[in-house]
Amino acid sequence: MPLLGPMRSKKFFLLGAIIILIILLITGFGYYSSLKKPEEKKPTIVEAPEQETKPQPINTETPVFPTLPTEKPTETEEIPETFIPTSTSESKIKKLFDKELAYGDLYYPYIYIYDPQEGILKYLNLEDKTYKEIYKSSNISNISVSPTRKRIVFVENNRLNLLDLSKDSFINFKEKISSFIWKNDELYFFAFDNLNGGFVGKFFDLNKEPLILEKLNFIRAKLEIFGNLLLVYADSLNSINSPVFALNLSKPAGFSLYLEPKNYYSLISSNDGKYLFVSYQEDSWKSKIIDQNKKELIAFDWGTLKEKCSFVDVLVCGVPLNQKTDINDWYKLKRSYQDKIIIFNPKTKELKEVNLDGFFDVIKPKLTPIGIVFWNRNDANFYIVNLE
Repeated sequence: MPLLGPMRSKKFFLLGAIIILIILLITGFGYYSSLKKPEEKKPTIVEAPEQETKPQPINTETPVFPTLPTEKPTETEEIPETFIPTSTSESKIKKLFDKELAYGDLYYPYIYIYDPQEGILKYLNLEDKTYKEIYKSSNISNISVSPTRKRIVFVENNRLNLLDLSKDSFINFKEKISSFIWKNDELYFFAFDNLNGGFVGKFFDLNKEPLILEKLNFIRAKLEIFGNLLLVYADSLNSINSPVFALNLSKPAGFSLYLEPKNYYSLISSNDGKYLFVSYQEDSWKSKIIDQNKKELIAFDWGTLKEKCSFVDVLVCGVPLNQKTDINDWYKLKRSYQDKIIIFNPKTKELKEVNLDGFFDVIKPKLTPIGIVFWNRNDANFYIVNLE
């Protein structure tokens, strides 16, 4: 009988410990079950507009864009056909927006921008001051819009993506693409992989894989379309000196030599396919405009980069004041330029020079009815230059 007391105490102790352990396990399981697993954030397409869709009005309570310049042209005003050499002052240069933005494209009146603070790709109508959100993502770059405005490509997570607005479809290219260019809605690109080496490809059908057109012994290359020719030359980051090769897009049958090797080639063709602006370096920067027969229309004693030019009816270029600066340092973001703007009309052969008071590294300048619109790489702001 004396042993029953201690044995009973031990049983009660063990039973109590088991009950406490069970309560702790149930409480812990309930606590961790109540925690919600964070959802993975994925980029979303936001009401992708078709070409004819009218943008939604800006919310006036929290405006995204400031008031645009009041010097707005009438509906009948057109881009001038001739130019008188002159210059402009700082008072005629204005910021287009009141915040830093990344540049996509400009097909007047639509300007495509990426707002890194909001993480939204959108377009703005510069005439009626309305905008449309297109795509949400935390980080995109290298934005380019097709001439029809139906397709947009951009780099996201080191891959090239294509957004088809007319079909609300999204494609991620598996190819390692270093450059691309539009011909209407067709996307031509240069890529490199261990299986094929360097090659030119074409994408046009959402339901099909990209086509490999021709192989070319480059690691990285730049492209330009000149009429029915696809021009290809080495990216200066891989080879400073390069020839220009041509592929006939009407009857692709291999590359042919188009221009003899030069240093730091930059090419941009006119929107009508009649003229080609060619910039290169010898002892100094030089450039010229040639026609489809390679006949020289005009030569300049300065040069620039294709990223600093547009050629819609007239050639508009940001031209560095210092023509001796290392070009590859600019591409590597180690150096900036201070530019002036040159406008050349190939029909009248008239030249206009616009001197910019300030530190402007001009990207994609375009002549519009409200002036020259460009993006300044030095401060990530858009500017408009009003021309008299």
